[in-house]
Amino acid sequence: MVAVVGSVAGVAAAPAHATYYSGGMWSSHFFIQPYSFNSTWQGPLDQALTNWYNTPTAAWIEKSSSASSWMEAPNLSDTWYGLYTPFGSGSGRYFRIQLNSRTLSADAGGNFGNWVTSSFTHELGHALSLADNPPVASNASIMRHDRNRSTLTTPQTYDINDVNNFYS
Repeated sequence: MVAVVGSVAGVAAAPAHATYYSGGMWSSHFFIQPYSFNSTWQGPLDQALTNWYNTPTAAWIEKSSSASSWMEAPNLSDTWYGLYTPFGSGSGRYFRIQLNSRTLSADAGGNFGNWVTSSFTHELGHALSLADNPPVASNASIMRHDRNRSTLTTPQTYDINDVNNFYS
């Protein structure tokens, strides 16, 4: 794997309400294999990477043909929108992200691009060690399952703070 910038110093500085996902990457700078989809998918997928890059965090997700991590968009009978699956551990950790094209297409209505961006941004949040459904229910978060996928496509303050606390 390519050398990465930064390291995980621990979560001691994390606020008491934070819940982290143990399957995340050991660094906030990691790589994913390039993906190639039609224009209906490609723009929204790339926007998810940009959404993390544009946060005031150290999140830096790059495409690299030598990356072990990848994403795919199969048409599955499952009811979920996205699934993050980690493999390995420590600096050898990598992942697969699946976006269920069937459920996204069926449920997105006229906001397909936003649903793809929201779902991929959420799954990348897992790679950044964020857990589902933050315990502080009143906080807006890309990691909440009950978020409005038509409008909530970017990491929120809660998500940004948790990434910064984890990777500080």
